[in-house]
Amino acid sequence: MQIIIVHPRLSEARTLTITPRFAAGMIAAIGAALILGAVLLNFAASGIAWPWGGSGQSERSREEARQEAVLRENITLLAKRVGEMQAKLMQLDALGERVAGLAGVSPAFSAKGVPGRGGLLVSPQPMSPQDVSSELDHLEAQLAERSDYLSVLDAQLTTLSVRKAMTPTVMPVTQGYNGSSFGWRVDPFTGTRSLHEGVDFSAPSGTPIVAAAGGVVQVAEFHAGYGYMVDIDHGNDLVTRYAHASRLLVKAGDLVKRGQRIAVVGSTGRSTGSHLHFEVRLGGVAVNPNNFLTHGPGKQPVEPFSKVVTLPAPGPLD
Repeated sequence: MQIIIVHPRLSEARTLTITPRFAAGMIAAIGAALILGAVLLNFAASGIAWPWGGSGQSERSREEARQEAVLRENITLLAKRVGEMQAKLMQLDALGERVAGLAGVSPAFSAKGVPGRGGLLVSPQPMSPQDVSSELDHLEAQLAERSDYLSVLDAQLTTLSVRKAMTPTVMPVTQGYNGSSFGWRVDPFTGTRSLHEGVDFSAPSGTPIVAAAGGVVQVAEFHAGYGYMVDIDHGNDLVTRYAHASRLLVKAGDLVKRGQRIAVVGSTGRSTGSHLHFEVRLGGVAVNPNNFLTHGPGKQPVEPFSKVVTLPAPGPLD
């Protein structure tokens, strides 16, 4: 087969003769090129090392990718642990504020800010992931220890706060004076020596009477001797009594708070004038109210109800 080639740059036409042998060689060369291309593409897609030493993805690149994946996984785990520690710090901070509030002081620490730190730089060394994980383990142990400690303090301070709120240390009247103390005295009606089981606070009629401590109203009624009276149960067999009122503001079963108004001063029952008769009874036995009232707000708290005050024996009048 002959091919005639004509071109303006050629001075004359040229003739190319293709023999069967030449055509077979061209077809074989094209087929070999196609097969080699397919093999190269297969190696590149699979990442298999090239027979002559190269690869579609080098061994070094694969190792770097593996290390990067491991690093990302470690960072994710560390971030998770840091998030858990932040949550514990917030819980610890809230618990610290609660304990500080119960103790009546300002919190000395807070997780909301970063504490100041400093010092000389001595032998600095880079931290490995294992070092970071070890430090986080140590911090978690410290947080758990301090959280347990604050929880114990919280429980103790709550108990003390409740006990203080249930201890009658608040003056039942703000206007008035001690007209008759606890103990033996001359009875104003009979003129004989008799035991006075409370403290009389002389106050104008209508003066508010408040609960000396929180508790549950046990009695709110009229009594022939006490007049209009209120008994408040503070727990631990401790009861306070408020007598000779002109009007009651609570009823039996009411829950009253420390300092809440419960009645108004009057002169009902066995009374010679306007006043409040205030009693404290422990286990049914009358004790001196001054042993509690002298430890009111601003003074040292009274000790728990561990001792019963013994009534003084009859003696000469002062």
